[in-house]
Amino acid sequence: MQKHRGLLMSLALSAIIGLMGSQAQAGQIGLSVDLDGVVVYSTSSTTGQDVQAVLNTLNTALHAHGSAYFFTGLNAQSNFAGSSFGSLQTTFQLNTSGGPNGGGDTSAVLSIDTVQSGFLSPTGPGGTAISAAGGSYSTASGSLSYTSDFQLANTPTLVFPVAGTNAYSGSTGSVPIGTIPTNGYTLSNHFLISLIKGPSVFVGGTGGILVTAVPEPSSIVTMLTGMPLPLAVVFGLIRRRRSIA
Repeated sequence: MQKHRGLLMSLALSAIIGLMGSQAQAGQIGLSVDLDGVVVYSTSSTTGQDVQAVLNTLNTALHAHGSAYFFTGLNAQSNFAGSSFGSLQTTFQLNTSGGPNGGGDTSAVLSIDTVQSGFLSPTGPGGTAISAAGGSYSTASGSLSYTSDFQLANTPTLVFPVAGTNAYSGSTGSVPIGTIPTNGYTLSNHFLISLIKGPSVFVGGTGGILVTAVPEPSSIVTMLTGMPLPLAVVFGLIRRRRSIA
């Protein structure tokens, strides 16, 4: 219980500080990575729909802070400025090798934060959001959690235990979010990762939030097919499992 409480407190702190560190101008995607709430890397998109982390710069910063975390991929995508839905997703791949420099530890909790403001569509008096994440890990041990925000208000946190080699996926289902404003809204994503260092650890995944103005169920399926493939697959698998159940 104490461990989970500490992780949740770290999540809240990381979300706040990460948002401050990665806040970009309206329309840009802000992307940041922090260790125990201290931002070690941040960047923003030059366009409204995609941002790629400069991995050499990111990994050098992590090594300089004594971390063994080493990214082999980190990016964010959206459908800014929205359509019949608004979406923002983050994809990452990392390990605990310390990269070419080696060394380091994983005692600090790693947070990945993504934020984008200025979405203009959809709008409506009664919106809903779906937050989902999924991926895989190998020879890994620790924990991973994911949450997303609409207008800086958290959706439920998805918590995934990490042990051995496996895949993970989960969704909040539809979450009422009230009115979707006509003057622009903000979406954000937050991964919180804590791993035990090992020689061949790999963890990767995609998490995202999708906002709709209370569409019909058939419309949700149509919208998801227009999303980037990794997250669309996650949503599809979750929907299929629910149908079987």
